[in-house]
Amino acid sequence: MYDQINADTLTKAGQFVLSDVQLISYVSSDGGSEPRKLSVRSQIMEINIYEDIFTKGLSGNVVIVDNQNVPNHLPLTGFERIEFKLNTPGISKGFDFTSVTGHPMYIYKISGRQEVSPRTQIYVLHFSSKEILTNEKKKIYRAMSGNIDQMIMNIFRQDLESNKTLIVEETKGTRKYIPTGLRPFEFIDGLCNNAESGRFANAGFLFYEDSTGYRFRSLENMLAITDGSARPAVARFEKKPRSVKGGTGITNIIQEMQTVNSFSIDNQYDTIKNLRNGVFASRTISHNLMDKTYSINDYDYNMEFENNYHTEHDGNGGKTDDKSMAPMINYHGKQFSDYSEAAVYLKSTTSNIHNDFESSSGTNMAKRLSQRLAFASMQVSLTARGFTGLSAGDVVALEIPSYEPPGVDNPLDNDPYMSGRYLVKKIRHRVDTAKDSHTMAIQCVKDAVRTPYPVETIDTFTNRENTDATNVLQYDLDDALVNEASKGDKPDFLS
Repeated sequence: MYDQINADTLTKAGQFVLSDVQLISYVSSDGGSEPRKLSVRSQIMEINIYEDIFTKGLSGNVVIVDNQNVPNHLPLTGFERIEFKLNTPGISKGFDFTSVTGHPMYIYKISGRQEVSPRTQIYVLHFSSKEILTNEKKKIYRAMSGNIDQMIMNIFRQDLESNKTLIVEETKGTRKYIPTGLRPFEFIDGLCNNAESGRFANAGFLFYEDSTGYRFRSLENMLAITDGSARPAVARFEKKPRSVKGGTGITNIIQEMQTVNSFSIDNQYDTIKNLRNGVFASRTISHNLMDKTYSINDYDYNMEFENNYHTEHDGNGGKTDDKSMAPMINYHGKQFSDYSEAAVYLKSTTSNIHNDFESSSGTNMAKRLSQRLAFASMQVSLTARGFTGLSAGDVVALEIPSYEPPGVDNPLDNDPYMSGRYLVKKIRHRVDTAKDSHTMAIQCVKDAVRTPYPVETIDTFTNRENTDATNVLQYDLDDALVNEASKGDKPDFLS
């Protein structure tokens, strides 16, 4: 998407186009059929818009410096709409929150209202997608059957009453569910957890909104195209000096837009957490009430890794088997993925509950949790110049410095493991109208390393600690201290 930037149109990194910003009241204008409208574009100090693949809709806020007492005169009650457009110059993809060509956002809260001067106040108006508000008003009681992607479309159009674009990844398996008073998003969460891709050997889907509309898709679909190749990265971010003209005397806008202002490695690994949560291994006990049987399925991360697409590929866009975040090591004669009892799940797979409708497979839960929690293990946050062409769910490349003296061992001076391809988990678009700047705070995650970790067959763990095990009884220890003290003056600890 960054390659679509036109340097003739976008002349400065972080440049943006912001339309008029209007607040639309529920009160009619002069008793007519049209609602009362108020432009607040000149009073806005800051706009924030949030996208997140683990959140069910867009949200944001505007910071307003107000000397017209808008909260009382409009009035502001938490039942208003806000309309505006925001995009990067020359890029058609952006945020259209207008009622004519897009979908307005709905104000639901005012916060931080305080005095700036005797006649001026400042406050924050919070807004969200209409679907988030609709979700709070509705509950679902009717039975649904068919493929899960069909159920998602039905809920989206009928219960959430949405006219937005919905992009759906097809699922396999015929299901039947009877929700008992669940809110639409709660029911969708359950469907996402049980959905299985029609093209990929994965489990678990996500339902979220970006600037183009709503998406129902698997994590693996974000990483790979259904024709069997890795999804191309839309950007290549790196930390380097700004305004480098490369000897031409002209600043490269595209490179400038992909230069990282700041970054932090939030998480790189957490072995204890991954063991407890079943990332490396788990056991699923499935019970079938119909025929009174049960089965045990063990999930092995190292065995399953090569069956799915990950953020890193084999160099040719295919699946990889040696770039997992868990190195192959000899730990007391086993791999970490051999400890299946580290996390145990119970699941009902009772057949024929609804005639010939199917249940999800017994390994669905283990695969879904392992894949999702693996992404939580490797996480990087960065800030860069704003660009509305980038969305949550996109794949980007990130070069992380190696923090070592330059040398032949690392000629590119990049971290060989943490650098590479990332999935954009969430974005905060921040528009500062006073400074005329648009920046992004991006959180990226990955589930594989760019350079494979070393493989070790030697057990470097066994007998590496003191083997003189000693058990001491507390009362015996206390008696010994008292006897010692009775031989002479009181020790300090008895004073």
